[in-house]
Amino acid sequence: MKRLLFFSCALLLITACSSSDRRAVTLQDGNRVPDFTLPDQKGEMVTLSNVLTTHRGAVIAFYPRDDSSN
Repeated sequence: MKRLLFFSCALLLITACSSSDRRAVTLQDGNRVPDFTLPDQKGEMVTLSNVLTTHRGAVIAFYPRDDSSN
């Protein structure tokens, strides 16, 4: 249950932040996440649907204002 809640919150946050038209997205338990595109650590754009064609899932890490040198 904790894992489902974590992924739901993370995906909702990412969907809200990545939407160029800023439309509201509401997810319910069991809903699929809308497709989205975000930059990876190298700045290359990655689309969720493309990742899921070769992997069984995806983890999105979000570090706001992480300007550390580590």
